[in-house]
Amino acid sequence: MVGHRYLSGNALVCGDCLEVMSDLPDECVDLIYLDPPFNSNAFYVAAFDKGLVNQQLRDVWRWNEATERNFQRLTGNSRLRECVQAIQLLTGRRSSMAAYILYMGERLLEMRRILRPAGSIYLHCDPHANSYLRALMDVVFGADNLRNEIVWHYRSGALTSAESVYPRKHDTLFFYTKGRKWTFNTPREAEISDQMRARWGKYLEKDGRTVLYGSIKHEKAEAAKSRKRIMQRTGREPVDTDLAFVVNPSLIRSVWTDIPEVRNNPRYAESTGYPTQKPRALLERILQASSNPGDLVLDPFCGCGTSADAAASLGRGYLGIDISGIAVRVMEQRLTSRGHTVAPDVYGLGWDDITWAAFQERAFRAPEESEDGQPGWAWAEDRVAAMLKAVPNERKTGDEGVDARYYGVQDLEADERGIVIPIQVKTWRSDRRVGRPEGQSLYAAQMDMQREGKHAPMSMLVSAYPPAQSLRTYAASQGEVAIRTREEGLRAYPAMQAISVQEMLEKDARPLLPPPDPGYLVGDTQTQMQMLAGEEP
Repeated sequence: MVGHRYLSGNALVCGDCLEVMSDLPDECVDLIYLDPPFNSNAFYVAAFDKGLVNQQLRDVWRWNEATERNFQRLTGNSRLRECVQAIQLLTGRRSSMAAYILYMGERLLEMRRILRPAGSIYLHCDPHANSYLRALMDVVFGADNLRNEIVWHYRSGALTSAESVYPRKHDTLFFYTKGRKWTFNTPREAEISDQMRARWGKYLEKDGRTVLYGSIKHEKAEAAKSRKRIMQRTGREPVDTDLAFVVNPSLIRSVWTDIPEVRNNPRYAESTGYPTQKPRALLERILQASSNPGDLVLDPFCGCGTSADAAASLGRGYLGIDISGIAVRVMEQRLTSRGHTVAPDVYGLGWDDITWAAFQERAFRAPEESEDGQPGWAWAEDRVAAMLKAVPNERKTGDEGVDARYYGVQDLEADERGIVIPIQVKTWRSDRRVGRPEGQSLYAAQMDMQREGKHAPMSMLVSAYPPAQSLRTYAASQGEVAIRTREEGLRAYPAMQAISVQEMLEKDARPLLPPPDPGYLVGDTQTQMQMLAGEEP
């Protein structure tokens, strides 16, 4: 896995997966797992920081001007165009489902291009769009290359009778291959369950089978049968004549009932609070079956990084992509906290990874101009917070002047208390400059934090365009604060900083911040990540 910087085998990338994959060479990944948005027409809330800092994730699609332009560019791919037109006939010319299928179709074409000839792809979906996605996968990968429709049935969560329907407790995974030959390591059920191990005592592995020995007395006839079975299957005489029987592991079938759901479930240490999180055991089964150690696994909608985590644990390389900067920070921290030998390389979140023109184009979009319906200002807050390694606020409106919080390491000048810095992000257009009133609002929020007992010695206001001089003057009047850290020693910082994205991207201006506390890159998720690593939080 050499050559392209994203193909190192330990890469996380913030960006639209279509743009990232378009930059990759042909046939460079061995396995693709994707858990994309499902067109559920819903807003999900990621409860980072023990539920106090939430990040909304949108799964809402619209057919708008951008969608129409993308559709008109499909002249070179008649089959995908015809598939989208068929969906339009079924659901409406400008339906959300048609917009969603177009969005997914463009990305699946790239996935097929970069998948190796012996590679496989698993698409994870739910009933919102699985029938349409099945048709789309047939178009892109070929109906003859469908190997399995897998049903993942889970029992976790509440069973309610409030609706006159059966409780919805399964997802679907479509398993396709690129060609007629593919990697497949036949998965089998666990040879012996924990309950059997606890009940029957010691066990011995022989030739892929499990021979169990225990101390429970059997009838002579049953003991004789057990002895005969062992002799036939192992060719050896059992050493314990009281009880001996063979457990042959069964093949894993296409309905998976043994993997519980873990999202937002405090019973499971791996739960990060990410709203669409999938269990690691699910990904481990897929990776072990359809890849080998050293292979490269791609997840183009990587979310909280379960696939990358599983890949690293199983000796596979990973390329995780997500459009949310906060999601990429979750992945980064998760992989680091798991103690993997290869630390993740993170791309797309530095100030040099986006141009000012690209930031303007995305930050000023109206909701109707975005495929996912997300307003530009909400994207900008996420992007700026992630680049600053800050935590976004729990609410996008009514946030009392704080859009994000930056958590710094301990300040030795303040009784070794951790630092918290309130951040405002204002992405107004140039005809409305951010001025002194916004600075005063930010100062008030900082004082509120101080009164709450937090150590908030600084504040920062980030605007899209350079702020008004009145704000710069007000910020300068706040003076400086002295902060001593183990990493940098004693250093003076501006008590209030006013800086613009335009200045950071075009003039290489950078904010002055103390070193970040790695436990708060994505809120207090570090506690749960320590639990993942088997440590006491």
